[in-house]
Amino acid sequence: MKIIHTADLHLGHVFHQHTRTAEHRHFLHWLQQTITDEQADALIVSGDIFDTHNPSAEAQRLFFDFLIDTVETNEGLQVVVTAGNHDSGARLEAATELLRRHNIYVRGTIARDADHEPDFEQLLLPLAPRGTSEAAVVCYALPYLRPYDYASGLSAAKGLKHYLRQLDQRLKKSDFRKLPVVVAAHFYATGAEIASDEHSERLVVGGEDAIDVDALGLDYAYVALGHIHKAQSVGSRDNIYYAGSPIPLSFSERHYRHGVMCIDIDDRGRTSHHVLPYRPLATLLSVPERGAGTPEEVKRLLAELPDADRQPNREEWPYLEVNLQVSQPEPDLRHELIELVRHKAVRLCRITTDTARRHAATQLRQLPTLEGSLSGLSPLDIAQKFYTDRYGSPMTPQLARRFHQAEEKAEQSDAQ
Repeated sequence: MKIIHTADLHLGHVFHQHTRTAEHRHFLHWLQQTITDEQADALIVSGDIFDTHNPSAEAQRLFFDFLIDTVETNEGLQVVVTAGNHDSGARLEAATELLRRHNIYVRGTIARDADHEPDFEQLLLPLAPRGTSEAAVVCYALPYLRPYDYASGLSAAKGLKHYLRQLDQRLKKSDFRKLPVVVAAHFYATGAEIASDEHSERLVVGGEDAIDVDALGLDYAYVALGHIHKAQSVGSRDNIYYAGSPIPLSFSERHYRHGVMCIDIDDRGRTSHHVLPYRPLATLLSVPERGAGTPEEVKRLLAELPDADRQPNREEWPYLEVNLQVSQPEPDLRHELIELVRHKAVRLCRITTDTARRHAATQLRQLPTLEGSLSGLSPLDIAQKFYTDRYGSPMTPQLARRFHQAEEKAEQSDAQ
């Protein structure tokens, strides 16, 4: 049986005021064609379908149209969709019954039985190869587990382990007990590599949210994870994978490789897997490529960018960030840079200034730190220290004189 694993679509994502709809449509078209080319039997989407709990109508239409078109194009395909921390599980499940008729199974929340206990049976999904009705694999379809989904006092790791053991017990009592198991889940695994900053995958990592996959004893054919945007394996086993996001979601992710996982499970339950690479419609570009550049260097690099009239397809233009290293304020510089790229084939997202913190001149290093009392510092002393921390060099004499003049005027106003 062949399974395609993807995750972290973040449909509806807005990147520095730019919508990503064209990029997501490009990926979903590629994914549909890939499923057809690979003759996949099942598709697993492990959470963060949408970027927010309240996605736009356009984002929802894009996803559900993709699902219906894909199963209609690939007769017999089964699809498993689980909610991530960005998703509203209830909203995702709104059309569950309709989708189920098309072999699309959505698990957004933990269903409860008559005793208000988790209905674990709903999380067990037998999957069959195309053209047959005989199950070959069982999928544990776990949405993102929140603290109220498991017993009070349990950590995220213990809560997840409880769910897996309950599912194991029910599987042993079912007609599918001898079948290999694929787990679809959404969490942060200890040791997974994340972006250095900028995106919300950092907001739920660390502390009790981090889960040691080796301690869980995940003895399954394959574990299809979502939540981390970089495609990677985790733990000591080689069958636990984050599929990664199909497009970069922050500039920290601009060098990530993208694609989907393709998993083959034979009649004996033996598993092999490989990456099917995908090239996003648009890329992310930093100028300079590493670190920050002087105004002169940055202007030169921006001037070398291709002109807009030579690349008419705006949807393919890269997103641009400019990183500057300046030694003193240059009020007109930002406007100059904006004008430089106005007719370039890029979408300017931001201009940042490197505030490298270097030691000031000898007299400034002898000033009391801000952690102590400021009573011994004049307003000019404080301004000079702030300037040095901000720009990495002492305030110029001309700027110091202007500050002193402003200080004198303020004192005169107070006296009046």
